[in-house]
Amino acid sequence: MVDHLPRSSLLRIVLSSIPLTLATYGGEAAAQSQRGFYYATSIGVASGASTVAHLTGINHPTRCDRLLYADPNDAPTDPACRSTETSLDFVFTFEPEGGLGGNAVVGYGFGALALELEVAQRHQIVHEAPLTLGAGAGAAITGKDTEWSTGLPPWGDLSEFRGRQLFANAHYRLANGSRFIPYLGIGGGLTLTDYRFYLGLLRKSIAEGYLEVFGGSRQNPEASPEWQRRAAGSLSQLDAKVSETGIGFQVLGGIEVGYSERVSFDLRARWVHVPEVDIDQRWLTIRSHAPVYSDGTTPFVSQINFSKLGYIGITAGLLFRP
Repeated sequence: MVDHLPRSSLLRIVLSSIPLTLATYGGEAAAQSQRGFYYATSIGVASGASTVAHLTGINHPTRCDRLLYADPNDAPTDPACRSTETSLDFVFTFEPEGGLGGNAVVGYGFGALALELEVAQRHQIVHEAPLTLGAGAGAAITGKDTEWSTGLPPWGDLSEFRGRQLFANAHYRLANGSRFIPYLGIGGGLTLTDYRFYLGLLRKSIAEGYLEVFGGSRQNPEASPEWQRRAAGSLSQLDAKVSETGIGFQVLGGIEVGYSERVSFDLRARWVHVPEVDIDQRWLTIRSHAPVYSDGTTPFVSQINFSKLGYIGITAGLLFRP
């Protein structure tokens, strides 16, 4: 009768029998000891949340920028050009792809209770995200929607993303007399998050119609103010390399499948909370010139908050008892 089964059915039968074979290998002599040291290592997948980058800061009207004038003394100095009220409020929401995760564990079992020290790491690919405006964006920002290049609208990029954790865990094994031993636990400790955040704001060129935004004409550019002609096609960029350490925690659960007295298979799932990151970052360039405010000298600095940096991970590996 087996000869009449399709190959795909035979393959499913063989694969489904492997865990049962491993779990029953060795008979009663393979009973697991729950006391003493153990070591484990595993690899698997990681899925992050929709990471959010929220940028705020001071922004002066483009017309106030002294570096957009051949003679900086021609720049206006009205109150709007000296205001320190927050008007930048940019939000980027990044959707990461599934990534890779892995861990190494040293632990000690006291019977049902186990304590362990765990090092875990994950890598993920995060795609570029378009700009949205936060609730605090002022009129000077909301009015710029028509200024940005249509070929390359404002964008943010979160790249080179990886996270590491050094956690102390405690978990409780729910022994049931079989080789399949589920467990639940919690852990906490140090988290290290590394990534690069890039932001780009490109204005329309004169050919794209930048002067028309203000009622001018590309056919007669000299009729438009000097600052408009020099701001056309300009690029503002922020490039931040972020590496932050904080205190995080995790909730974990899994199942240990006994193979022999010293070796088990371990399947573990975790939800990891990573703290938010706050940095002050100087821009790389403002309107294609040095990153300074409208006075031409003060460094252009913004505040960035990164949130939802945690993830869910599932790993599978081996556990050894000496």
